[in-house]
Amino acid sequence: MLGLFGLAALIAAGLAVHGAIGTRIRGHLRDISVLKAIGFTPGQVVRIFLFQHVAYAALGAAAAAVLTQSLGTGIPGRLGDAVGVWQGLPSHPVTLFAVPVGAVLFIGAVTGLAAWRAGRVPPVPVPRPAAAPAVRLMRVTRRVLGLGLSPALVLGWHKVVALRVRSLATVGRLALPLLLIVVAMSAWSTIDRFHSRPEELGLPAALTVRADSTLSDGDTRALLARERGVAAVHPAVEVAALVPGQTATIALRGLGTREEPYPYALAEGRRPDGPDEAVAGQGLLDLLGVRVGDWVRMTVGDRPQILHIVGRSLEPENAGRVISTSLETLRENDPDLRPTLYHLRLAPDADRDAVARSLVTAGRGHLEVHAVPNPADGLSPLGAVVVGLICVLALIGLIELLTAIGGTIREGERDLLALKAIGLSPRQITAITVTATALSALAAALAAIALGLPLARWLIDAQGRSSGIGTGVAQGPPPLLLVLLGAAAVLGAAALAALPAARAARRRLADTLSAVA
Repeated sequence: MLGLFGLAALIAAGLAVHGAIGTRIRGHLRDISVLKAIGFTPGQVVRIFLFQHVAYAALGAAAAAVLTQSLGTGIPGRLGDAVGVWQGLPSHPVTLFAVPVGAVLFIGAVTGLAAWRAGRVPPVPVPRPAAAPAVRLMRVTRRVLGLGLSPALVLGWHKVVALRVRSLATVGRLALPLLLIVVAMSAWSTIDRFHSRPEELGLPAALTVRADSTLSDGDTRALLARERGVAAVHPAVEVAALVPGQTATIALRGLGTREEPYPYALAEGRRPDGPDEAVAGQGLLDLLGVRVGDWVRMTVGDRPQILHIVGRSLEPENAGRVISTSLETLRENDPDLRPTLYHLRLAPDADRDAVARSLVTAGRGHLEVHAVPNPADGLSPLGAVVVGLICVLALIGLIELLTAIGGTIREGERDLLALKAIGLSPRQITAITVTATALSALAAALAAIALGLPLARWLIDAQGRSSGIGTGVAQGPPPLLLVLLGAAAVLGAAALAALPAARAARRRLADTLSAVA
């Protein structure tokens, strides 16, 4: 996922560069024509833009490599430790050189596409049609204006709709970083779900207890049940089993009883209520090539065990190569089987560490208490990486937004004369540009949310499936957070467009005529 984020961020940066150069070329058409008139060839014009922006990219990539090499180990936490380990790897010099060079080549290729348009500019500027699509009001727009709505709102909407191709390109470039931000927020929410609601992800027990041979099963259960913070005790046994065609062992678990079933986190199927019924992790299903509803045969020692898989459970341990059933089912095959492990579910207000210390004291050396490991504990450094990615993507979106604002203002220079001629004030003309920019940002935010949520779920589920946990672990960000993201995009776009639009609206008519002549 981190590799995909990096690649997508690079693509978003490349698209932002492409849009910025394209807007800049449209703003310097007269200068390009002058260069052509004094003898510059199309290839020379292309190389002017290409060399300039490739130099920017090379300086940025070199600065990033130097900062990573010199300051990377100073990042607090495991991320800085990971950079230190990476610097000691044999592939470190090659990677440190290849990644910046690849980024420069990619940006250079994207820049070349935009610069190629500069080479096609004719030596003599071609005047734009007098009846440009942005000036001709559509029939729908005239009807809406007749309803008494704000001219700024209607004309701003018209400006976005009239330039369909360019508006779609702008919305697409704005939507890409926002989409990646939605995916990053979903990854954050999924990690937080492991911490806040572990019972939904196959971790209902907070503690596991092992008793030595001096304590019987009944004495151990009674001792555990007397602890105030313990809500439920589930006896368990775990043995290694062999399956046909495989040399590695799988984990066969007997958890809970039929009277007090273990609270499995099921992603598919149902709980094992009957004899010989079991649930399995995704890793086991992939290993054996079976599905829910199939029967599997395994060997425990010299005893065969045949189980009917009725559900798929989320199994964070043992790469998901786990099959679980009730203790009664295992005892049918081995009557002498006794619990060797106890899973403890704690009360909502109980402190896990305090309960563990209390049990160790009450057991007087006969109990071995361990906290259940949470896979999200190892993903804590990913939180800082996600925050950094969101900041980088927000910066790319900001650059693209500034480019879109500049292009919108430049496209409206010719319309400025017509808008002033029909009596609109500078404030109303400013509101038109602000409205057009805000509507583009709104469309980008809606597209990003609509596409980002299913993409994030697919990516996280694919990661869960490859790790053996299985699909069904993805958690989307809260709706309020998505609303705040969309509102921030729209309000930020409007705020950034307000000042340059106001300056353009207050330009003198003579300046406007010289700009569009």
